[in-house]
Amino acid sequence: MSENAQITLEEAKKLYNSSEEAKTFLLSKFSKDELESKSLTSEVIITSTPRGLNEVYRMWEKAVDESVPSQEEFNKFFEENIFSQIDYSKTKFLDSNAQVSKTPTSTIELRNSDNMWLFDYNYDQKNPYFYYSYYRVYSNFQKQFSLQDVDRHRLMKSLVEKHFNLGNIQPDLATILNK
Repeated sequence: MSENAQITLEEAKKLYNSSEEAKTFLLSKFSKDELESKSLTSEVIITSTPRGLNEVYRMWEKAVDESVPSQEEFNKFFEENIFSQIDYSKTKFLDSNAQVSKTPTSTIELRNSDNMWLFDYNYDQKNPYFYYSYYRVYSNFQKQFSLQDVDRHRLMKSLVEKHFNLGNIQPDLATILNK
């Protein structure tokens, strides 16, 4: 006869806050409200085989490893499918009011050959940022990888550090239609 190992909501909350990978796994099974609520309950949320919680964790790690691309895979996809869309002849420098500047500035906007906005970033140390288009960038890599937010943030941060030399920022989506 086999026994089932169980994880309570209290234990899941502790795991949830232990690492970004744990968050990704647990959010695929439970709502964010359940995992972040302050009330405690002993409700059973995961049942596994007699191998216990360590086996559940190993299974979860394997599932995460198989579903999330490596940084190298992500960068390669980006280089081949997204950076290749940039038409550098359409690069614009923006002033502090986000208007096109006649002289080079630290704020740069990159567009595709149809003159549609892809990225803009500011490498000025006082206000660095990196925005990318939801419609023309995010939707392309999301179709390929189906990333959780935590993985998207981590992979994009590393990609932006490598390709744009912007190390202390978190790249973010922008849903700007008129650009």
